[in-house]
Amino acid sequence: MKTLKILTILAFALCLLSCGNGLEGTYKGSNGAFFDQLTFISKNKVELVFKGATSEVEYTVEGDKVKITNAGQTQILTITDDGCLDGGDFVGKYCK
Repeated sequence: MKTLKILTILAFALCLLSCGNGLEGTYKGSNGAFFDQLTFISKNKVELVFKGATSEVEYTVEGDKVKITNAGQTQILTITDDGCLDGGDFVGKYCK
């Protein structure tokens, strides 16, 4: 029983270290979204596509907020209940 507890704690700790808070995959912009798509390529890098041009920038996840920093500006998107990213009226909504 003691061994099972130790293994459970170890597995949980490993998941916390390896799982991280990164996003993955491509999120496409809905009608009127500022970016065409966002592709999360690592736990802190995202590719932004704007009118066919791609740039790579950094992002962080804090709770349900995704903070994307580009050219000294930070855009904050909210992770919605349906798994999309919502940046409000100006930035738009992005879903897988």
